[in-house]
Amino acid sequence: MRRIPTLDGWRAIAIAAVTAHHLTRGFYAQEAAYDSDITQYGAFGVDIFFGLSGLLITKLLLEEWRERGSFDLTGFYLRRAFRILPPYLGYLFVCTLAGLWRSPWEAAGCLLFFRNYVPDHLMGPSTQHLWSLAVEEHFYLLWPGLLFLLQPRRARTAAPALALCFALWRMVESQLATPTLPLVPAHFRTDLRLDALLWGCVFAFLLDDAGQREKLGAQLRWPVWLAAAGGWLMCVRYYSPLTSVWIACGVPILLMGTVTHPAWKLSRALEWAPVAWLGRISYSLYLWQQLFFVAGWDFAKMGHSAHAWQQWPLNLVACLATATASYYLIEKPLIRIGRRLAERASQPSPKPTYKLASLPAEGVAE
Repeated sequence: MRRIPTLDGWRAIAIAAVTAHHLTRGFYAQEAAYDSDITQYGAFGVDIFFGLSGLLITKLLLEEWRERGSFDLTGFYLRRAFRILPPYLGYLFVCTLAGLWRSPWEAAGCLLFFRNYVPDHLMGPSTQHLWSLAVEEHFYLLWPGLLFLLQPRRARTAAPALALCFALWRMVESQLATPTLPLVPAHFRTDLRLDALLWGCVFAFLLDDAGQREKLGAQLRWPVWLAAAGGWLMCVRYYSPLTSVWIACGVPILLMGTVTHPAWKLSRALEWAPVAWLGRISYSLYLWQQLFFVAGWDFAKMGHSAHAWQQWPLNLVACLATATASYYLIEKPLIRIGRRLAERASQPSPKPTYKLASLPAEGVAE
């Protein structure tokens, strides 16, 4: 299970859903008119990304624990930094050159990853999508350290308990007469979304254990998986604080169905080379799409009409081209550098060796 099958395909599904959501908004001049468009549900592709992140990060850390008997947090954060920051900072640099910042708070929130807690009226549409990256960064800061402190045995039980606590807090928050942060969109906040990543952690423990993995695969037969997928889609369609619990928990269940059954036709389709490629460039595509896919009602706020590269179909072509260039020229080379640096940092320093100085010949004679 070094390489987990089908997950690149799930990334492709997630980014395709999010892209369709952002792209279609450009055809509507009024936000209310878009509310009846089916592509609005593409926003739930973010939940798939959250489930993937929790599953993959925990699985990698557990593999390291099994091989080394400890966690190399220095190597982990080096790899994460070189994976995430170079294309991200490149995007922010372009936003700066184009003068897209609405306020200093927007720039600070993006640079320091608290964009999802800044009041919405201080933020511009070009960085709106970065709220989800802030949530993931908070997870990266909290979970590996917690896993290190608790050790895998106790973390196995802590992960579902924490996920349920965050879900309960989301339901409590939804019932408050005045939200705790009324100027911040509730679905942006880490404290209301972190369970989606933690459920991925829960299933990573099952995936890491061969016996549990086989048992889960036997339980997730095709009819059961279809029922789970149908239930998940119904929860998306009839979203509520209660159904949000299944949306968060259901994503890793859907992922695990295809992971444990690579022979399914669906699993093979997710492994198809063009689909897997789209999944691999999904991070760059996620970053850059907001420059090209602007909601029709946002142009009035910005005070200008759409540029040629922000109009269909050129916007889709330009977005794919930019994301591809970002992946091959920035993201992929820096990932390799980060891995090499992490490997070098994790290698123990060689112990110094000492040699006895040889005695002079005359001293021996004496």
